[in-house]
Amino acid sequence: MKMTRFAKFVDKTENAINKFKHWQASKWLKAIIILGIFTLFFSLFYVIYHLFELILCFALWVAFQYLPKEAQQFILNLLPTNNEKDTSDGYRNGHSGFGFYRGDVIRREQ
Repeated sequence: MKMTRFAKFVDKTENAINKFKHWQASKWLKAIIILGIFTLFFSLFYVIYHLFELILCFALWVAFQYLPKEAQQFILNLLPTNNEKDTSDGYRNGHSGFGFYRGDVIRREQ
């Protein structure tokens, strides 16, 4: 009977686990090897996750480049910009420090 690829993988994994169980080595060496294997799996997952995230961001950027100019401007208008100065009346941290401002002029209370 022919074995599938998955069955071969499971069989080889079982053989490796059984050899590892009966391996004549100290427990701390086995623990270090197991921790190393888990670290490799975690690192692989971490790299694949961030690679997928990078590809997704790049795809969104490329898609944004092919949008019509009106749609691009609409999206850019939705995004907040910190370049605008806050000139509202009231207490705020302005160009002359924290205080009560009317427009762009600080009013010091006496």
